[in-house]
Amino acid sequence: MHWFLQLLFFGALLTFSTANQCDAETECSDDETCCRLSDNVWGCCPMPRAVCCDDRTHCCPSGTICDPKGQRCLSNDGSEHVPMRKKKPARKTVERNQFNEVLCPDQTSKCPDGSSCCLLQQGTYGCCPVPNAVCCPDMLHCCPHGFQCHGQFCSQNFARIPHLKKFASTAIHRKPALNYLSEEDDSSSSESSETSEDVDPISCGEGKTCPAKTTCCFVDGDNGKSKPMCCPLSNAVCCQDTCCPAGYHCVGGGKCEKHAKSKMRHFWKTTNDEEEEEGEEEF
Repeated sequence: MHWFLQLLFFGALLTFSTANQCDAETECSDDETCCRLSDNVWGCCPMPRAVCCDDRTHCCPSGTICDPKGQRCLSNDGSEHVPMRKKKPARKTVERNQFNEVLCPDQTSKCPDGSSCCLLQQGTYGCCPVPNAVCCPDMLHCCPHGFQCHGQFCSQNFARIPHLKKFASTAIHRKPALNYLSEEDDSSSSESSETSEDVDPISCGEGKTCPAKTTCCFVDGDNGKSKPMCCPLSNAVCCQDTCCPAGYHCVGGGKCEKHAKSKMRHFWKTTNDEEEEEGEEEF
């Protein structure tokens, strides 16, 4: 059998299940090759040690040349050719939500961007303060990517650094958002606020004020122009039709989702009062 066909059969017979890391958060199987796709994200060519074609869509076996015009892979002397193969999206090793927060495997907790989910001794997930971390077997510590857990240190060749300690993850918690104040409520509240000596109304655009201890928000109006609205919370997060307390994101369905704690502290134990974000308003 010709060397060229043998090369193709060899690629087809490989069935390794271990991972071929494209970057810190994507991977292909060992019988695949990491190649960039048209949108510059990583994809997988279904052959080992493949040639990634410049069209960002196809790939060819190792030792061949991409011929995008002919949609084929050529041997070096051009005497043999086989069809190009299409790439597929690479697998995500780290799942993220729309806010770029890291979702933990239990689907009930999350960690901030730039960190990793690691199991704790209680069986729940904590956060290691580095991306794509190595979670140590003691379930207390973690190491940066490329290091190994070794005693009280993280080691890589002859380098040693102290272990990193995990911090508590954030429970994925949602609550209903609040509606903006109506024009009537806004006007009456503003009038009463103006008569108070210790609180003043909040300026919210030209000719409009919001009551004290509220938040001025600008949202898209029907005519495409922004319009001022008053949220009945101080330091609120403004959504399009509703608003959320500080420490929350606006999500679909009129809900607010608590964002992941972003303090990248190198410790694990937290006090109970750290379970709630600073500045968060309950309602």
